[in-house]
Amino acid sequence: MAASDTGKDLSVLAVPADSLAFATAETGKVILSFNSASKYEESNLTDGESIEKTTVSVPCQGGLEFDLIESILTFISKQGGRSVMKFDFFEGVGTFNEVSYDSVLNNQLHINPTKRVTGEASTQTFIGTSGAVGAVVASTSTGGIDFGIIENQPTIDYSHVNLSSFSADDEVAAGSSTKWANSGTGGATYDIVSNVGAPVKKTGGLDAKDAISKDYVEIDASDHFIVPTFRASGDYTLFVAFSNDPISGVANITPIYGSSTTETFGPFIGEFKDGASAGVVGTMRTDHDSIFAVRHEDILGKPAYASTGSSSDGTVAYNFPGLTYLGALPRSNNLHVFVVRRDTDGNLYMYNSDGDLVAFNAAFTPTSQKTATVENGYLAFVSSSLQKLTPDSDGRTDGDLVIERLGTTGDLTTGSFLGNLARFGVIERDIGAASCSKLATDLFNLYKP
Repeated sequence: MAASDTGKDLSVLAVPADSLAFATAETGKVILSFNSASKYEESNLTDGESIEKTTVSVPCQGGLEFDLIESILTFISKQGGRSVMKFDFFEGVGTFNEVSYDSVLNNQLHINPTKRVTGEASTQTFIGTSGAVGAVVASTSTGGIDFGIIENQPTIDYSHVNLSSFSADDEVAAGSSTKWANSGTGGATYDIVSNVGAPVKKTGGLDAKDAISKDYVEIDASDHFIVPTFRASGDYTLFVAFSNDPISGVANITPIYGSSTTETFGPFIGEFKDGASAGVVGTMRTDHDSIFAVRHEDILGKPAYASTGSSSDGTVAYNFPGLTYLGALPRSNNLHVFVVRRDTDGNLYMYNSDGDLVAFNAAFTPTSQKTATVENGYLAFVSSSLQKLTPDSDGRTDGDLVIERLGTTGDLTTGSFLGNLARFGVIERDIGAASCSKLATDLFNLYKP
């Protein structure tokens, strides 16, 4: 990645030392701001916006912030010294002793301008949708989230916004008068008007133990929603925000979505047993907390698996937080946000609430040059010649994403989702790594208590 508003996935940045504009400090870090170090040479900004300078946040020991700034300025100003000021967090070495190399360096080379009043990133422009200069720009925000551009807005989006008319403990989607309306661009076509069981609305933040600050739906293991058939072919981006059950102390996060056939299901799947016929999910097991897996429609083999527990393929090692009621404050560690994207080649990616890429699953499609093997009970991929795939082939990443159930796949009640659902949506395109990272953190910040 060549630039990033958040600094995620920007692993290397080199800037001339004489471009340093100023240095500031917060507890445990020094922020270096640089002139003439942006990706773009000029920008058209609306009122109240600015492009922030490129910054490097260098972690240091608490109390040594001033010492680090002094060391940096001395290094830059001295004559005949070394010309490279180095912060190598991979090897854990560098120019200055005050730096904490066991922490995380953050480089922010900004793509979008910032609204100076709120500090939020902005995607506004002088050019409106009609192409006329100064025209009113169509909003790119839905349910408290700015998706950046019109093309990145979700087609389906079930959120707290359309739960506001419900009273606490009202049953959601028991009929057209109690529907969970779709806030996405697909409109009323995808309103949820039918359920199984009795999922109910809860008022977020009402109780101190709530992990969600906005309204949400409490879903028992016997509950789920019937979604009007939504189908996405090719690349897509899917997002979800949820917490575990705050009352019973029991949690299950698999599967959150699926199709009526159980061919589509995901994410965070443990293992499943076939039902009456091959490829039909019969029961779920959720004893693999750090496994990301999905399957798509018309695919009958085992889903594509990827472990999140180790760093590989550019991912950050990540184990799912405790999935039982923790009881202690703050409750934000019981709020989970995940963003899943599939690119045009069929590669799958998953981002967590920190905006980190925590899982990568290489494309395994009829046109990919990969073959699936089993290592330690899980699927792995090695290079191979082009092969002929069948619907029964394990680990495939292709097939349509079909959403017909929310809270399960098919009508499965054993091992289905048990928890509190705050947000679920799908964008019919791959919005890219930087936007997925930002979407994940924006969702977490919106729903955290």
